Amino acid sequence: MRRLVPAVMAALLVPGVAVPAHAMTNGQPVHDPTAAPWVATLAFANGSALVPGTAPLLQRATCGGALITPTRVLTAAHCLDRVDPSGVEVHINARVLSEERGVVRRVAGVSVLPGYELLPSPVDPADDNLDSARNDLAMIVLDRAVTSVPPIPVAVAPPPPGASVSLFSHGSTGSSGPDFRNDVLHRGDLTVIDHATCQAQTPATVDAASVTCAEDYQTGVNVCYQDSGSPIVQYDGNRPTLVGVMSFGGETAGKPCADTPQPVAFATVPTFRSWAYQPSPALEPYPGRRARVVGTARVGHRLRCVAPTWDLRRGGRPDDISYGWATVTRVGPFAIPTPVQGADGPTFVPTAEHAATSLTCQVTATNRAGTSQAQAPEVTIAR
Repeated sequence: MRRLVPAVMAALLVPGVAVPAHAMTNGQPVHDPTAAPWVATLAFANGSALVPGTAPLLQRATCGGALITPTRVLTAAHCLDRVDPSGVEVHINARVLSEERGVVRRVAGVSVLPGYELLPSPVDPADDNLDSARNDLAMIVLDRAVTSVPPIPVAVAPPPPGASVSLFSHGSTGSSGPDFRNDVLHRGDLTVIDHATCQAQTPATVDAASVTCAEDYQTGVNVCYQDSGSPIVQYDGNRPTLVGVMSFGGETAGKPCADTPQPVAFATVPTFRSWAYQPSPALEPYPGRRARVVGTARVGHRLRCVAPTWDLRRGGRPDDISYGWATVTRVGPFAIPTPVQGADGPTFVPTAEHAATSLTCQVTATNRAGTSQAQAPEVTIAR
């Protein structure tokens, strides 16, 4: 589960945004057009730090998810932590990302499962790349109902050890070449293992109360980047039920995604079934307008970061607001942000080292339903 901007896949995100954990390798392509229509794909509607908004869905897509009601999608909480929900779109039943968009909806609200947190690794607590998580589940409320795709029901009980489950995903393959991502929807079949067996294979903390693990040592199904939030289902005959969303994998043990298969850890969705179906969920702050930088953009002059207005129809009021500043370097169509160390207040005075550079500010808002983040358009600092 990677959150740091220096990580390779962080290039897909704005600074401070949680980067999706690993995604599937060695699964099988799903060619049946009627199979798993409830699979959701999250994408940045307007692009991101290194992916322009004009890029195809295959490049803009991030995490997976599952449609559980006509207006709700479940995904991993770390996929949306410190993300501006107004810039995210959801594609339902997009089976070949380079060719089809599926049913597209925007995000009308986000609710993160209470108690969600990243758990630092005992091996190196400072290395976010080794983090695991507890209660890693988030609910997306869609702006309009999806009426053409049947939702997948949430299972009543978690799958026991020995049960067969299946992961559906478009995640990365572990390759650095043109086949870096599964363009076609893939399925990987796994067997649920007990907590002790899972915990023995990673130094990270595996939270027994909210995490279930499964593995496959026969065909080598594994997880890699951008499979986070993807649905894990159990079948009773031909009837699927949702038992999990993918949370973390072998990266917590320092294993690359194309290496020896490691346990796939997923948020145990049935444990939180009543939360997922609650009639009126609390919603995290939702930016109604962009943040902005005001003041004279010149060395030695004070700049101020103005927080966005908050859309109270789509989110709750912030309980806490914090600020951060970053320089922005452009390489072709890409914008690469670098946080300014120690610049964590609403105002900032550029020094000579910032002359001729582009600067932006971020506003992070938190309430009991989660944390969102808004970024201001950049300004260029004159000498």
